[in-house]
Amino acid sequence: MTDFAELRLKPALLERYALPDIGYPVPVERLVDLLTTDHNLDLAELLFWLQQASREASRDFRRYEPAMARLAQLLAPADDLSETASVQGDEWWLELGPVDLDGELVTIQRDDELVAAIAPRADGRLRVAVYRPLDASSAASLMNLSRHPDEDGKVNLRDNHWEYAKDASCSMGQVYAAEAGDSYLSYWQYGIGILHDRSESPVFRPHRTLTPRRPAEVATELGIYYQLADGQGR
Repeated sequence: MTDFAELRLKPALLERYALPDIGYPVPVERLVDLLTTDHNLDLAELLFWLQQASREASRDFRRYEPAMARLAQLLAPADDLSETASVQGDEWWLELGPVDLDGELVTIQRDDELVAAIAPRADGRLRVAVYRPLDASSAASLMNLSRHPDEDGKVNLRDNHWEYAKDASCSMGQVYAAEAGDSYLSYWQYGIGILHDRSESPVFRPHRTLTPRRPAEVATELGIYYQLADGQGR
């Protein structure tokens, strides 16, 4: 776990990048350097630190989201308005794009918020629609669920990525994460907010009208987390 201090960025820097005026998390060992050189602030690093701090913020995570969304917007190609995109690392591959929120889903949730919705592709791999900025745990979950198959063609002993995602959503670890205010996986057989007895959840059913974020921005978030977390063991 990284020890963070909070840094207030200079008004000129906030104005230049149209960033919200909040305390930005900075690793303690980098604080002195940034206090004297914030005109050279690395936006990718700043987003990565926000992803980490958001993971650790329990139910206070929402305060970081406007800054995370703005940084992803700044770092993603402005002219990439594609409805779908793929993003990958050495060990994983994932498709980004809209999914049917009235269909069978595995979701990433946090408190009463829908972070991402996961649906199967025809080949058993995953397509993901993302609705909120990704904290470090959410990003790591997506990478884990989309890891390349083992030599026998299975994914963690499951037939494909979709079966693995459904199985992972039922673990007790998801219950503990939800209780702690962290991101967690949930399974919706009949669509978001439709419970097992076919009744509706007044909290989650309204999420079916949400519009997913631009895939290029989500791909940027995942790429930055993947690259910068590599030295920390993800």
